[in-house]
Amino acid sequence: MIDMKSRIVFLTFISVFTPTLVCAQHTTPPEAPANQETLDWLKERALKSSEEKNFQMARGSATREGQLIIIPLAEWDAPASAKDSVARGIANQSKGTLKAASSAIPSTDEVLGRLADTRRSDAEIRQLLGYAPAEISRTPIGAAELLSTEPTGSIKEGKWTGVTRSYRVPKVGVIILEENDYIASGRVITLFRETLNENVNGTPARASASRSDDGKGQAELRWVTPQRSFTLTLYTDEGNRIEQGQALLLQIAQGIKS
Repeated sequence: MIDMKSRIVFLTFISVFTPTLVCAQHTTPPEAPANQETLDWLKERALKSSEEKNFQMARGSATREGQLIIIPLAEWDAPASAKDSVARGIANQSKGTLKAASSAIPSTDEVLGRLADTRRSDAEIRQLLGYAPAEISRTPIGAAELLSTEPTGSIKEGKWTGVTRSYRVPKVGVIILEENDYIASGRVITLFRETLNENVNGTPARASASRSDDGKGQAELRWVTPQRSFTLTLYTDEGNRIEQGQALLLQIAQGIKS
């Protein structure tokens, strides 16, 4: 049984390569034994990380700072099954927009139903975070309808390390912007060089897009600066236009000031 803290760490490990793993499953389902081996390894790593953190807290040690690591896939200390899953994802992603099964991508109504109905001003967000959130006024979502604002990440010295803002963009869909001060949160982010297929103002980024058989689309853009990590996600009911949506995410990212 994994406790809640370990589960959170487990999900963090999964997030290192889940986008490519999930995309690979849409087109070439990996063998079950390989999947189980990967999941068992992730759980083991998550538990070990949680135990180390608990040990540090028990000793009163200061939480370590976050870190960004960019490595070739071949240097990743993981089972061959995990590397193979990521490699398949990279290969499929290089072919362009991925194909997803019906219902694999939520509709915009489903996404809206999951959002907390809480809107906060920049001043309120700044109080919760202890730093000014990224400036988006000169981006395509600057004038969009704000649907939800929620603090995320972890809490350090009474302040949250991240915030998630969700917007409705007419004729496009729902766009979610997540930012996190990973240095303050102590999170170690590992990126594989082979997955970095885009750049945001000179910063390496990872872009992906999927279109489901029932006509919905999802696009994602992730990039990490020396202080913060960012993720832009688009959900649309117009999957036939997801490539334009992917280009819009890049345009938004390039206009963000942090």
